[in-house]
Amino acid sequence: MSNPKVLAGALALAHLTCAAVPLTAPSGSSIIINANPRFIAANGGVSAITAVVIEPAGTFVPDGTVVFFLTDLGRIDAQAKTKDGYARVNFVSDSRSGRATVRAFSGGSAPNPSPSATATPTGVVTAMGTSKPAAALGTPLVTNSAEISAEVTIDIGSALPADVIVTANPPRITAPRNTVITANVYDDKGNPVSNVPVIFTVDVVSGGRLLQESLDSGSQPRFTDTNGQARDVLRTSQNRADDQKEVVVNASVPGRPGAAGGLGGSVSVFIN
Repeated sequence: MSNPKVLAGALALAHLTCAAVPLTAPSGSSIIINANPRFIAANGGVSAITAVVIEPAGTFVPDGTVVFFLTDLGRIDAQAKTKDGYARVNFVSDSRSGRATVRAFSGGSAPNPSPSATATPTGVVTAMGTSKPAAALGTPLVTNSAEISAEVTIDIGSALPADVIVTANPPRITAPRNTVITANVYDDKGNPVSNVPVIFTVDVVSGGRLLQESLDSGSQPRFTDTNGQARDVLRTSQNRADDQKEVVVNASVPGRPGAAGGLGGSVSVFIN
């Protein structure tokens, strides 16, 4: 005859083990994500994120299915459980402007602490908050792996950057061996935009083959201040006796329309 205490302990352990494994979407399911609104203020703006999860048969997943959420900018609830196929969380901006990519996923292994670089393209819910059949929600996104995912982008900021003007002071490096680079970010009405990430890079244009110049930022983002300005320092190790060389410093706002990789501008700097 079994010991009642041992049996009770085994049942309790089994219950805890089962409780520790969240219910996620079955293999072959699909997920669709929407953000409302798609543009929010930079400080404390809120966008409602809704993920719809659909089983391979075209029906909604069971209530309580866990959907995980990640973002590369701002804050978001880590997970939510579905009800009638819908999982809802809030995205909140954290004073930084930019374009946030929000990813929703379910199924597969436990989530990583950082966003995936190979997420499925964006899906849009066309009937959010209704009880329409899954077929009314448009074409869902299906992955070949056990994990299903979808992404949506949210523009964050008091105004969208529309122009970047870059200056160098001084425009020619003699002595000292550096110059201050300033990127001025404006909206479409000419107003400065604060808290926007700007990435500075440098390239040789003429007069030399080697890049002997470096930026204090190390090409890491610098954020614009209340005047819409982000600054970096360009330094050169080129010998003062060498011939004149021209380099160009680029300043880009990632994720913005315009040049490849985002909106941006540039300035030439002459050395010696």
